[in-house]
Amino acid sequence: MTLAETSCVFWLLIAVELFGIASAVVARISEGSRRETWCQRIFLAVMGVVGIVTIISLGFGPDCWLAAGGTFSLMVLITTTDFGHSARTTTW
Repeated sequence: MTLAETSCVFWLLIAVELFGIASAVVARISEGSRRETWCQRIFLAVMGVVGIVTIISLGFGPDCWLAAGGTFSLMVLITTTDFGHSARTTTW
């Protein structure tokens, strides 16, 4: 690959990773709103894209696939973490 192609691939990977994290945050924030279903669908589509990019980036070297795999894991953590847990009270 030439330097221009490498730079383009690098910035595309960064863009996909940032979009993945943003979609996870939006999906989490939209919980309980009327746009929740659409945000979750977008998140799942982007999660599939990040997964495919992770598989493709295995051929580019350890730095590329490690960042994409980390983004995939971070997306899962963002959407499954309960940020409002401390605000809830337990009723017995």
